[in-house]
Amino acid sequence: MNGHKKSLRRHRRESRDNRDMIAICLSDGPRTVADIGKQFIALPRRFGFFIELFDHESIERGDLTQELLIDLEKMEAEGWVERQGEQYALTALGYEKAAEKLGGLRKAGALAGKFLQPATVSQVSLGVHLSLAALKLPAGFLSGSVGLINDAADTLLDGLSSLLVYAGLRLNKERAVNVVLVLLMLGTGALTFYEAVRRFFIPLKPEVDWYAFVAAVLSGLVCLGLWAYQRYIGLRSGCVALITQSVDSRNHVIVAISVTAGLIASLLRFYLLDTLVGLVVAILILKSAVELGLETIRSLREGEADLSRYKMGLIERYEGFRQAQLRDWMLYLVEKEKVLTLAELRLRACQAFDFSDNPALRGFGLDQQGDPSQLVEGCLQALCENGWLAMDERLSVTEAGRQRLSRVVNRTRGERHRLSMSG
Repeated sequence: MNGHKKSLRRHRRESRDNRDMIAICLSDGPRTVADIGKQFIALPRRFGFFIELFDHESIERGDLTQELLIDLEKMEAEGWVERQGEQYALTALGYEKAAEKLGGLRKAGALAGKFLQPATVSQVSLGVHLSLAALKLPAGFLSGSVGLINDAADTLLDGLSSLLVYAGLRLNKERAVNVVLVLLMLGTGALTFYEAVRRFFIPLKPEVDWYAFVAAVLSGLVCLGLWAYQRYIGLRSGCVALITQSVDSRNHVIVAISVTAGLIASLLRFYLLDTLVGLVVAILILKSAVELGLETIRSLREGEADLSRYKMGLIERYEGFRQAQLRDWMLYLVEKEKVLTLAELRLRACQAFDFSDNPALRGFGLDQQGDPSQLVEGCLQALCENGWLAMDERLSVTEAGRQRLSRVVNRTRGERHRLSMSG
């Protein structure tokens, strides 16, 4: 069994090539192997993974150090680095390699930063809506599907909405644009409602073909991605207009599912369902417009919109995961690294969010984070309330806290063992 573990570790060392990352770490100046290791550990921590908690035995055994030494030997042989006592420094060739990789990181970071701008979201939304409208309108008219025609009309108006959002962001008229968006949504809902009711009295049998199915299914998948993009950037930037658009994109996902069901029903000669789908689409649009209209009125009165009801469940779960990781890591600091005063624990926890000395994260633009003190205080309070940490003159982990640490570490080790065995 021990031989198997050693062979797995050797295979991981041989399959990983850390030379580019080491060169980037050394671009700020000479570092010891231990300092380079700290730079590596900081990368997952930036995204909430405090691997020191789970890999402390591996770190104590020196697995990471051995892995880095193997790569540093290769780099020294290839002329990338040179030894300076206990430290390693880049040569001219090494700086050239590091500059090349950092340049790539900066370009990728700049591109990612651009896609996180509300103005870019509105541009992407415009292109997506016009493309979907061009796909769905012909499919709706050819098939005669009320639901698909109504959805295509709404998508076409969404393209206009995206143009308005972009103009509003450029001219700093976001609130005025949001009012127009709500009015457009109300108008679209009223027109589609009228068309759906009219079809009750003047029925039309849809001619369903593969084109209509492709248009409906593709629309649902694309709008699902657009909803997530608009909602995330809207919440991140506090842009109410993007939140309004994300609600509309979510409606399109529901509509796409309903339209597909209506098309299937038409194949089964149940034509009334397509008309009912068109009516549901109209009611859904009107309902969303009324809710957003009320929210807009409140924001105009109070000066700030309440976006808490639009939070994304996945983002909230991720934030909960980050908080749990930080709490467990703070327990680890007290239990394993003997951080025994509250001031030192606060300091270590806050320093864990400072990545200004990490050239890789700095190059990608991920070195800056908000003030972590509120998060740290919340975690300290949770540790005490759960009975995991005793705050006397000297901090100590309670028996319940030790059990918590043991469960977390054992669970993670088990998951990693299963992954390594399956690999």
